[in-house]
Amino acid sequence: MMNKFILMNFKSVFVLVFIFLNGISFSYSQNKEYAAEIISKLSSKDFFGRGYVNNGDLKAAMFIADQFERNGATPIGKSYLLPFDISINSFPKPITLEVNNTKLVPGKDFFVGGGSTATEGDFEVIYLDTTDLKTALKDKKRFDGKIVALDAINLKKEETFLLNASGYIFTFKEKIYWRMSDANEVKPFFYFYALDSLIKNAKTATIDIANEFYPTYKTSNVVAKINGKKYPDSAFVFTAHYDHLGMMGNVMFPGANDNASGTAMLLDMAKHYSKPENQPDYTIIFMAFAAEECGILGARHMSENPIIPLSQIKFLINLDMVGTGSEGIGMVNAKVETRANNLILKINKEQKLFDNIHSRGARCNSDHCPFAEKSVPSIFIYTRGKEYTHYHTPEDKGPVPLTKWDELFSLLDIFIKTY
Repeated sequence: MMNKFILMNFKSVFVLVFIFLNGISFSYSQNKEYAAEIISKLSSKDFFGRGYVNNGDLKAAMFIADQFERNGATPIGKSYLLPFDISINSFPKPITLEVNNTKLVPGKDFFVGGGSTATEGDFEVIYLDTTDLKTALKDKKRFDGKIVALDAINLKKEETFLLNASGYIFTFKEKIYWRMSDANEVKPFFYFYALDSLIKNAKTATIDIANEFYPTYKTSNVVAKINGKKYPDSAFVFTAHYDHLGMMGNVMFPGANDNASGTAMLLDMAKHYSKPENQPDYTIIFMAFAAEECGILGARHMSENPIIPLSQIKFLINLDMVGTGSEGIGMVNAKVETRANNLILKINKEQKLFDNIHSRGARCNSDHCPFAEKSVPSIFIYTRGKEYTHYHTPEDKGPVPLTKWDELFSLLDIFIKTY
């Protein structure tokens, strides 16, 4: 056992020293221009924000499958597309929120709650101090047929919903962003996220929401592979969700960094490793997941219905929002996966790729989570930097700077050669 351990470590050190002595010129066949083109395409109006209006998600899935095929990666089984069903709420028509006779701007001043029901009408608004919530719950009748507005800080939405109001407006002091993690069911009320400065003096509100709920909506993961030349039955898996928030009425959420960037990295890697001179020792599997934004559903479905035995996954790396890097990278679950963490830190020190690597503990905040829960060695990598800060708004439309694209590619490449 000890001799095997020494041999494995010697192999890792040898590869690292070889790379160090020969230098890293980033002369891989990865192509930052290609990645930028993919991000631009996936963020375009052609895919309707890669959500559930006009089948934007499925159009994106077909595009990604076509790119895998063009890049030389093959499907596992008969098709790149692996469909599954979800329940999802959507908002195909323009949404109106008018406060004190002033119409607010959707996608800028407010966002509709993902589980909102269809509503049209005029309402009285009651602004409630969060500290008064327990008292308010004792006199719920006064909220019947009204909208309750209150500060979202340190607030549990579930408690607020017990007020039995017709609707709710959760206010934020500065930034607001859209979320669809609660869009798997339609609630018997509507709710918004809005800027506090626009709501705190509200007396009346005019609402117009039209939703379309799909109890059984067929979406699809996209999976491709490059066969390993030495260990074809053992695989490194790279994952990224390709879906985004889609459309809120006529407002599109492009999702350039989140997560067209991670999807582009999968396609860029497939392009590189499909070349005979770059064929890896281990099989590499690329999984582009659907339905991450509405609850990490694509990854969870794959973990529960694996296309290969989970025991064959040597290591899984999830890539989500990798378009920056001026401030380094973050690694979720790295403190759990200490061997991988230590190797990545060593590679980074040798190659001087990133100024900082922030190793974090376990957190269920992206597609690595369902696999980590099933004891698959997994980490989630994202890049950090203030050069591009748009998140879950219509402004995440690019161009994404790709500040440390080559460095991240190199880190991943060296990792699979030495782990």
